[in-house]
Amino acid sequence: MKHFFYTVYVLFYSGAVFMAGMFIGQILERGRIARKKASSSIVSESLRDSRAVVNISQRKAPVTGKGD
Repeated sequence: MKHFFYTVYVLFYSGAVFMAGMFIGQILERGRIARKKASSSIVSESLRDSRAVVNISQRKAPVTGKGD
């Protein structure tokens, strides 16, 4: 009977350790995905800002090659 309780004890605590590892792994993965998403949004935002600086409608007159 002692072996039965020891087996239940080992299974219970090994399951608890497994579930804790799954929980911590999910937290770490969600953090990694959030950082990746944030960095990609920063890059796309900076590209969008850099495109906004060069507006085609505000170009200067074309250069003809003649001296001013």
